Amino acid sequence: MLTFILSRGIPTEQYPTNGVFEFDQACALQEAGCQVVFLALDLRSARRVRRWGFQSFTRNGVAVRVLSVPLGNLPKKIFYPIGSWALQKLYARAVKEFGKPDVLHAHFTDYGYLAAKLKETEQVPLVLTEHSSLVNQDKLPSDIEQAAKLAFARADKLIAVSPALAEKMREHSHRSVLWIPDMVDTELFSYTDEHEQMRSLWEETELEGGEFSFLSCGNLRKVKRMDVLIQAFARAFRDCPKVHLTICGQGEEEGNLRKLIYDLKMENRIELAGIRPREEIAQRLQQADCFVLASVSETFGVSYLEALSCGVPVIATRCGGPECFVNEHNGLMVEPDDVEGLASAMLTMYCNGGSYNRAAIAQEVRNHYSSQAVAARLMEQYEQLTHQPEVQQSKQKALVG
Repeated sequence: MLTFILSRGIPTEQYPTNGVFEFDQACALQEAGCQVVFLALDLRSARRVRRWGFQSFTRNGVAVRVLSVPLGNLPKKIFYPIGSWALQKLYARAVKEFGKPDVLHAHFTDYGYLAAKLKETEQVPLVLTEHSSLVNQDKLPSDIEQAAKLAFARADKLIAVSPALAEKMREHSHRSVLWIPDMVDTELFSYTDEHEQMRSLWEETELEGGEFSFLSCGNLRKVKRMDVLIQAFARAFRDCPKVHLTICGQGEEEGNLRKLIYDLKMENRIELAGIRPREEIAQRLQQADCFVLASVSETFGVSYLEALSCGVPVIATRCGGPECFVNEHNGLMVEPDDVEGLASAMLTMYCNGGSYNRAAIAQEVRNHYSSQAVAARLMEQYEQLTHQPEVQQSKQKALVG
């Protein structure tokens, strides 16, 4: 089965999160036996430094075809026509090289709209997966509403990455919406006996005497509420000098957060570590005692699952995504924007974090959110669209005949 994955871009060393969910999915599908061509239509602004125009290469066994056109936050009446033209060019090149796909799988509503316009002439089965919190609200912004109306109507299958987002999409589309989560790289974000032995040794040598490490990862934007996390940490552990918090990420709130840390006199206890490579994030998680993120809105929350995949208990907010996988066996839940509640949860984790079964926590993620598990569910949906089982049966009958 030939599948074209349509993405916002592809991860690079400079921009490691650009298109990362889509590319992880493409790699998993390729590994599962699906022929994948990854169409990276990069429409970010010119400020995002990269090579413009077409590029062709292979990464992790996946054929990647890139078209970069610097559009940025142009008005949608300009963005959509130019984006549609760019997708037609990229798609045509891919079809000339690989043939017409059995399925076109787009991610995010903007790109679903572009794919829906393409479908007017190409008549290719279209799957749309939505990740964005922009769609996870009662009333859509007017420009998103325009894109969603066409994309949701013309997609052959609609997928959401969390139950809450799926429910909102049903309200907006009046159609059936599947829930298939984002996948976790359980090979990278892993728990093993060796990791636990290394962590125990590290605790004995470096954290002896009650030290405890909290880790948080996310963009430094208001929606992530890193300020709430910092205030909660200071309230809970002002008199506990051996408890530390590390925050990995970058964003427009960094200056405000540094000032807050300074004002609270927590410079030696809270570290803003900046954006870090995924491999380093995995290593930090394997050494952490608890992962905590205080987001006010998450459509899914893959960062929590990456922590759980390493066997690390989490503290999450009831913000739309984590509710579907955080439970009493792997972490604690608090309300968003509740400094006191978050501080209390962090104290509880500090006192009782050792009681969690880390191996069981990691195994649960492998069972339901690994690349193999999610790829199998996606391929089932592709086969339903293309009637692949019937095609295979007819081919087998022809061979027997």
